[in-house]
Amino acid sequence: MKPLYAFGELLVDALHQDGVVEDGLAIPGALFYPGGAPANVAVAAARLGVKSFFIGQVGRDRFGPYLKQALTHYGVDTRYLRSTDAPTPMALVSLDEHGKPDFRFYRSGSADLLLPAHKLPSPAEFTPGVVHVASNTLTEVDIRRVHLGFVDRCLDAGNLISFDVNLRQGLWPGGNNFREPIKAMLTRADVIKVNRQEMNRLWEHRAQEQLLELAFANRAQAVFITDGPNVAEVFTRHGHHQCQPAVVTVVDVTAAGGAFCGVVVAALCSDHEPDWAATLERAVRAGGLAVGKRGAFLSLPTAEELG
Repeated sequence: MKPLYAFGELLVDALHQDGVVEDGLAIPGALFYPGGAPANVAVAAARLGVKSFFIGQVGRDRFGPYLKQALTHYGVDTRYLRSTDAPTPMALVSLDEHGKPDFRFYRSGSADLLLPAHKLPSPAEFTPGVVHVASNTLTEVDIRRVHLGFVDRCLDAGNLISFDVNLRQGLWPGGNNFREPIKAMLTRADVIKVNRQEMNRLWEHRAQEQLLELAFANRAQAVFITDGPNVAEVFTRHGHHQCQPAVVTVVDVTAAGGAFCGVVVAALCSDHEPDWAATLERAVRAGGLAVGKRGAFLSLPTAEELG
């Protein structure tokens, strides 16, 4: 089985909780869960038996060591995790009554954005495998250059690329300059995961048709399109499959995408040709399990739980 290298942000999800009352004042509280879209996928794949590495940077504050420990606890190799004096990024997460999160990111000048290219491992150092990335390391010019350059070097070294669009529009300076960088990644990816809302933001007209045209004109083997509790789909060069998610009790949907992508990258890491229809069904099942618990890493299912 090929190894997985997840590159990008590792952050603290500060999940809003009922706090305490002092002197008649209600003071809100928070639980600090480990998270970050690429880190979630590294953990998800590790829990499915994939040798997973995380590549990124955290601060030398109290959160940085905590996040490194959390990755190690869930079986992710952190030899390529760097540290710096810049702060570890944080997302303040508030859940509505349906478990849907509202994210407010504290990320200005944070460690993940300041990772320089010379601190990244050379792809020649590691066994070729699958490199997983998402779009939050495309948001600003300097880290975008690092991200795309690293992906290109990984491609040249014989790695496969997995890309989760995971669009957080509020992180993009100007709010609407995300299309060109994300489309640049779509041309580089062997597997793509996007939700329907993200897809419709990337293209105003004929979004699905244009996505598939771009993906299959380049490297893509499979394109996964999710839509919350609605039908999920996978498109390949040879066919199309659908899967209706089961009705589940939703507690927190934060890690649903990470659980889904963990199954997809595990299939891509396999020594056998992926069965993309079966992978879709398994990924949908993983997402359904993940939404039943709070916190990202904590909710990602194991192979035994998936069955």
